[in-house]
Amino acid sequence: MAIRVLVTGFGPYGNTAINPSLAVVKNLQAAPKSDDDDNHVEIIARQVSSEFNTCIKETCGFIEKLKPDAVIMLGEYPGRSMITVERVAINYNDATRYGLKDEAGYAPQGTPVVEGGPDAYFSTLPLRRIVTDLRGKGIPADISDAAGTLMCNHLLYGALHHVHTTANGTEDRKIPVGWVHLPSLPEVAALEDNLGMPSMTAELSTRAVRCVIESIARNAAAGGGDIDVPVKSRLLV
Repeated sequence: MAIRVLVTGFGPYGNTAINPSLAVVKNLQAAPKSDDDDNHVEIIARQVSSEFNTCIKETCGFIEKLKPDAVIMLGEYPGRSMITVERVAINYNDATRYGLKDEAGYAPQGTPVVEGGPDAYFSTLPLRRIVTDLRGKGIPADISDAAGTLMCNHLLYGALHHVHTTANGTEDRKIPVGWVHLPSLPEVAALEDNLGMPSMTAELSTRAVRCVIESIARNAAAGGGDIDVPVKSRLLV
C-alpha cells in the first residue's frame, strides 16, 4: 500500500540551540525512503518556523499543498527519557510559565490556540500500535497525556483543528495526525547547565520516527483504527 507521510520539525527554540526534531527532519530529507518493504511510503520532511503566529499556517499550508495520508509533527521535550506520542492537544497557550519566548520574541499567556475552538482534540495516530512497535524494536517509548502549553501543543491543536474543519477531515479522507516528542540530544544534555538530563542520539530518534511511519503504514493497510491491547506505563510522562 502506497502512502505519503508529512513529517515536520522545529529549528532552534528557547534554551535549545540544537533541536532534535530538526536533526531528524534533515536525516529524513537525506534518506526519504521507508525501511518497510511491505509498504511503499513517501516521506516528505519539512522544517517549520519556531514562532507561535507562523507555525500553524506553515504546517497547514504543507498539508493543503502536499495532500499527505498522514502527518507526524516532532518536537523536543527536555527531561523525558524516551519517545513519547501525545494523546491530546488543548486549546490553551502559556509560554510564560516556562519562561520562554518564541523566535519572534512572543510569549503568549492564557490565550486560546483557536478562538472559539473546542477545548481539546485527540490525536488520530494509532498510539498503542506505535508504542508497541517501538518497544518491540528496543526503542523506549510511551503514550503521554500532557503535551504542555508551549508551541508543540499549539501546533498539534492547530493542525488537528485544520483537518477537522476542512476537506482533509471528511470521512472519505480522514488522515492520521499527531505529535511525537523526542528527548534532548546528547550534545545539549552535556552542557553544564543540563548535566543529568536524559538524552537520545539523532540517529536513534530518526530510527524511532521511521518506526512510527511504518506503524502508520501497517495500520492503514489493516483498515485503520488502533490495536486493542493494553499499553502499560511505568513512568509518569
